[in-house]
Amino acid sequence: MENNVLPIQAFEEQILESLKNSAVTIVTAETGAGKSTQIPQFLANAGYRVVVTQPRRLAARALAQRVAQEMGARLGDRVGYRTAEERADSAATEVLFVTDGLQLVRELAGNGGTGRKTVLVLDEVHEWNLNVEVLVAWVKSRISAGDDLKCILMSATLDAERLASFYNGVPVISVPGRLFPVEKRVAAARDLAAEVVSLAKQGRNVLVFQPGKREIEDCIFEISKNLGGTAVVLPLHGGLEPGEQQRCFAPPPAGKVKVVVATNVAQTSVTIPDIDAVVDSGVERRVELVDGIEGLYLKSISQADCSQRAGRAGRTKPGVYVLCSETGMTERPSFPTAEVLRTRLDQMVLRLAVQGFDATKLEFFHQPNHETLVEARRALIALGAVDAGGTATKIGRRMSRFSVSCEFARMLIEAEHYGVVEQVATIAACLEAGDIRGRDDTWRTLTQESRSDLLAIFDVYNAGKRIQGRPGESKADALRNHGLFVKNFFRAEEIRRKLLDATHTEVRSDSKTFGSKEEERQAVLKACISGLVDHLYCCRHHGQYTDETNVARQIDRVSAVKNCDATWIVGLPKDIEIPGKRGSMILKLISMASIVSPSMLIEVAPQLVTRVGGLSPYFDSSKDSVVSTTECYFDGQKIGQEVIADPEHPEATDIFCAWLAVQMM
Repeated sequence: MENNVLPIQAFEEQILESLKNSAVTIVTAETGAGKSTQIPQFLANAGYRVVVTQPRRLAARALAQRVAQEMGARLGDRVGYRTAEERADSAATEVLFVTDGLQLVRELAGNGGTGRKTVLVLDEVHEWNLNVEVLVAWVKSRISAGDDLKCILMSATLDAERLASFYNGVPVISVPGRLFPVEKRVAAARDLAAEVVSLAKQGRNVLVFQPGKREIEDCIFEISKNLGGTAVVLPLHGGLEPGEQQRCFAPPPAGKVKVVVATNVAQTSVTIPDIDAVVDSGVERRVELVDGIEGLYLKSISQADCSQRAGRAGRTKPGVYVLCSETGMTERPSFPTAEVLRTRLDQMVLRLAVQGFDATKLEFFHQPNHETLVEARRALIALGAVDAGGTATKIGRRMSRFSVSCEFARMLIEAEHYGVVEQVATIAACLEAGDIRGRDDTWRTLTQESRSDLLAIFDVYNAGKRIQGRPGESKADALRNHGLFVKNFFRAEEIRRKLLDATHTEVRSDSKTFGSKEEERQAVLKACISGLVDHLYCCRHHGQYTDETNVARQIDRVSAVKNCDATWIVGLPKDIEIPGKRGSMILKLISMASIVSPSMLIEVAPQLVTRVGGLSPYFDSSKDSVVSTTECYFDGQKIGQEVIADPEHPEATDIFCAWLAVQMM
């Protein structure tokens, strides 16, 4: 086989024939087979319109660029891409790469006015994120309902036979990869930096897998001081700007090797040229649901993940794979845990409810725990998004228009009531982007807010919009010098624009006074609180807050309200696993905290208020009446009580007689 011929090309006819005869075709193709770039071209050349899902923005953009180049097309014409924040496509687009948000794919899965039949291609199915899980279930439900649907599911590592059985025995096409031999060995976790340095000094281009940004930075520092100027050492993770990410794909300067330290974004879809060695920490930082709270935990990757990472080393020449971990290959699970089994499901449940699906009755490939689905419904009921039967309410349907978390979407709905849509859209965008404030305290000079992180990030965003760089200084550098997280800031700008488009809100121009009036700020805060009513915390001890579960939490260090003595706050619970020399520890934090009062809670969410009266009755001679205590609860937590005259209390006569008898003694 010629070197420029990819293994997948020998299967073009078989794939197209299977597509004609079956609604679903499963393609397993080993690393290096060319499935992600070639199959979309097979389909387009056969006259189909193609929508290809990818789990990450970087992959959707990079693959679209590559396929456009191979097809001799300008990006945005025959080949394009869309993500939540970016798009480059047109009415002429035949091959469209998209991130796998369910709503976007549903919108695009029709003919789109082209008159050509659409094939939905789900790529990297093995990652089993929530959107892929729902799409796999949705495809089955549509086929069962008799829809004329065509779908190809693709992955390098997949439990293909089980998935084929899920679809009642659809075809599976297995394609070998084009890999050079890869030597595999295991080393101790503490030897990771030394292994990288040794391989780089042998003249190898090395890809290093680390679980997160912090570990990447530490690793780069450690290996750079031992390699000197002999290597170009680069980070690769989702927090980088596109230009910074693209540096990883360029060849190193003459006489130097390239070392890329990456998260699992480099594990699939995205291929870094010339890599011939992989050093793997064997762990990833992923979201897990523990006691109803999502947290970031360090977890061992699966055997399938290790195989995919090893495959990055043998694409162009013989390679080396070193697993630096105390956990061996055979001690790991065969496949990764699906996201639907380890995360909150409220957004998924709402999206399905709006489309008329009951998530508790939909058949998933990885069937989630029924109690988790019920808890998701409970949270949506608290937000007013679904009714007790699971049917989407008017509020829920309006929330589903916004491509942000359910809590943030609820804020936008309430903002219309208070007339502060643009202000709340700013806050929701910053929350969805992941906070625009850096970890140092420089940003604090941009706000005087000490009662609410939500209002603080609102101030910081508006200040960031006004910041201008000095002569020769870019806007990004100016923002960075003021303590802002640049990538998140620009992403928040894009999300904000889309939210305002979705609400049909005209953007105001008086930015200097925008949101400065106290009455307006209180209205903004109330609207935001409506989305956080399910996350109410009471100060039990100084600096320690608990909700109805009595789990102690602290306000995040970066908070503007860190040193407050407020009795009640709302915020987002966040658990983070931090590794240490004596083992890891779990930080239980509250991010985006805001001080609230009981009266404010009652105003924004009266549906969550219950009152229990007639408690502890006694006769009060000063009022000449039996009185009793009425306790007020908000979403199950006691927020206040009052003693009121209660002459109609069922025990009033007995209580009065008992009091009178005491007086006559």
